[in-house]
Amino acid sequence: MRNKLDVASLSPLWLNGVQIDYAKTAKNLGVIMDSYLSWSPHVAEVSRKVHYTFHSLKCLQSFLPLKTKISLAQTLIQPIIDYADACYLDATEELLNKLERLQNICIRFIFNLKKYDHVSSFRKELKWLPIRLRRNSRLLCLLYNILHNPKMPSYLRERFSFSRPSDAPCRSHLKNLLKSPPHSTDFYSYSFSSHAVRLWNALPPDIRGCQTLALFKSRVKEHYLSISS
Repeated sequence: MRNKLDVASLSPLWLNGVQIDYAKTAKNLGVIMDSYLSWSPHVAEVSRKVHYTFHSLKCLQSFLPLKTKISLAQTLIQPIIDYADACYLDATEELLNKLERLQNICIRFIFNLKKYDHVSSFRKELKWLPIRLRRNSRLLCLLYNILHNPKMPSYLRERFSFSRPSDAPCRSHLKNLLKSPPHSTDFYSYSFSSHAVRLWNALPPDIRGCQTLALFKSRVKEHYLSISS
């Protein structure tokens, strides 16, 4: 576990002559952080929002058509789970399991399943990814946009570079590989710059070479569905 920030050892903060108190948690653009950077408060808030939304929909569960329930889950619940997931790549397995259970709530809602019914086969029927692979897919699409979309901020693009020029001769499995940023701590290895590069370089070369975001997104999902359990 990371060391907790010792607030008592810090100098007080002042603004216009008013002392600003230190807080145990802080919210920025909907992301909740604590002094551990543990992400537990954020996942707890995600869980609260998902359960609130689910209970609002539960009374409709028994008579809504399947396609309507899928649409409701995808538009009202999954975005809550997905929001800002690139910010907490170092979330613990315990927190990721909680997020997985939240996605399972969607699946049980769609198929009228009981609390302890297994959902794996139903998730495959929906062609949904497990939460870890779903997050990886979203990270890769963000990285693809950074690499290929000229409208993305330059300060993001500058963080990434290919190992070889695109037209340089090399074996097919070495094409479109990214340089791994140097780092000496486990903490940095979970940053977007480092983690996304590892995911990118692990993709089959034909996926890395996709010419459009739509095709890349589709191929990544197909790839992850083929390896998911």
